[in-house]
Amino acid sequence: MSFHTCPDLLYILVGQRYAVHSINTYSSQSQPCSSLLPHHLHVALKISYKHCRQFIDCLTDGSTVSLGEGPPSRQERSCILNLCGFMKESNTSYATLAEKLSSFGIQRQAVHGLIGRIFFHGHRILGSKKYSNVGSRGSTVIFPIHVEITRKQTILVNYERYLMQRALRESMVEFERRNYGMVPTSESSLKNMLKRVRVAVADDAEEGSERKRKRVEISSSSTGENCSICLEELEAGSYGTSMPCSHMFHDGCIVKWLKQSHYCPVCRYEMPTTN
Repeated sequence: MSFHTCPDLLYILVGQRYAVHSINTYSSQSQPCSSLLPHHLHVALKISYKHCRQFIDCLTDGSTVSLGEGPPSRQERSCILNLCGFMKESNTSYATLAEKLSSFGIQRQAVHGLIGRIFFHGHRILGSKKYSNVGSRGSTVIFPIHVEITRKQTILVNYERYLMQRALRESMVEFERRNYGMVPTSESSLKNMLKRVRVAVADDAEEGSERKRKRVEISSSSTGENCSICLEELEAGSYGTSMPCSHMFHDGCIVKWLKQSHYCPVCRYEMPTTN
């Protein structure tokens, strides 16, 4: 049994508004607003981390079925940042948050986007508050901001089987696109090597030998032979098309067949091709 872990999906919720954002759509356009806020304010960040795992079974026909989710794991971290340094450009604040997020096991390339989200939405929340009456002069006020991070991970079970089935499907599509490996007969062979002949009846058997070689004799007690392509009867007295191997078919049937394959559908006689 083989396993494959798909790329993680990370969602983050910052502050009091319930809104989920994907880090893939993050646009760092936050404007520092710490200069407009009192210097005695601090930001207390409480970071909640939730890791969810979903298991998908890859079936033999190439489809998938959900096996359900495993029990989620939860962790929490907290830190207090000086409001004046609560911006992405602050090396101290950035390093502090990077350490907290990395301790959850979040990949390094995703940490940068998450930190940008925290600063961006944190400043929006702080900018919407009024601080004219916060504490006495010189006192320190702690403003709490809650950060919720959800990591969703999809694990494929029997992944090698899935890859094999996908390769087979792609191979079949390509094989079909190439006309199942068949090579058509050349146009010159269709014109020069096919003969239009009349389906003979029993009375015609007494005619000249040269003419008899161009006919298929049908016994008067038989209902006749069938075209092996469409499986319909070659009626006595009608005309058909004979290949050099002497097998006879309806004209439209054999021409359509040879434009896709250069083999006789009965004996595999090989007609010339363009190549």
